[in-house]
Amino acid sequence: MEETSIRECGLYILSDQYFLDFPSDRHMWNKQERRPYFFAVKGSNGIYWLVPLSSQVEKYRKKMQKHQKSVYCHIAKVKGEEKAFLTGNVIPVTEEYIIRPFTVNAHPYIVKNQADTRQIISKVRRYLVLVREEKLTPVVDILQIEQELLARSAAGVS
Repeated sequence: MEETSIRECGLYILSDQYFLDFPSDRHMWNKQERRPYFFAVKGSNGIYWLVPLSSQVEKYRKKMQKHQKSVYCHIAKVKGEEKAFLTGNVIPVTEEYIIRPFTVNAHPYIVKNQADTRQIISKVRRYLVLVREEKLTPVVDILQIEQELLARSAAGVS
């Protein structure tokens, strides 16, 4: 695994080891570490929250039209193409599970549109508040994974 430094709003490729360490049949499939990239949002406790992207934009656009204020999804462009940022499928991660950043012309790709990044980050934070307040129940126990990652970090275990 190459050394990487996670930058908020960057896109990253996640290790299959994450899904072995935190198994759930409800995780999005990582496609042998070729999953459409994950958008990083930095948490206040050293955990990064990664938002998976989907190319099934129309499917999610229809869902968003039904639920105008949804915290589950945001559609934005990546390299000129629309992608669905699945904020309701966000997962907690620490740096050792990141294989590498997604790059364009050998440079890490950072989502630059500030209106989109603000909305995605806002939706992730609102979603996490609702999960912590037990008003929403995620399909994967992200709070348990977060606690395990924090415990490993405190114990110096990777």
